[in-house]
Amino acid sequence: MLREPGARERILKAGLQEIAAHGAGGARTARIAARAGVNKQLIHYYFQTKSGLYQAVLGEAATSVATQLNALPLVGLTAVERLRRLVRGQFDFFLDHPEECALLAAARGAGNWADLAVQPVAALLSAGQATGFFRDEIDPEAHARLALLVTLGYFALDPVSRGWGPPSEWRDRIAELMVRGCTW
Repeated sequence: MLREPGARERILKAGLQEIAAHGAGGARTARIAARAGVNKQLIHYYFQTKSGLYQAVLGEAATSVATQLNALPLVGLTAVERLRRLVRGQFDFFLDHPEECALLAAARGAGNWADLAVQPVAALLSAGQATGFFRDEIDPEAHARLALLVTLGYFALDPVSRGWGPPSEWRDRIAELMVRGCTW
């Protein structure tokens, strides 16, 4: 089978749209192929199975989160302010990317996508511990996962947060909660 230029990326984008709209169980490879403008065999060529495509879509979404966080301007800020900015950036990413948000919020038992998504926050926390900005007893990886959990929870549990202030207030509350949980 001949590789089509850009086909893999189109399949991933179509897979994201389909899985976000219908869930992993409701997503159909025929619809993904039609949306991507390829035949179903090309999906299997690149990803072997529907599960393989799902894993790849999760990985792409998590990489997008980490990429946006790594691109935030953090130079000249204290470690504490960088943490606030990263948590706010994570929230803003999900606010601006509802398909990625829906996909990751609904992910169940699927691979190591969270390892990718939490990496920028975990790395900052580790570095901040080494320089005395953050408490030694916190686990940077666990605290970064907690930030992701609380941020995704805002969007996944809309009935809980609806009517209790605009998203920007929730974003700032989550950031402050994460800062207070690891600073002196």
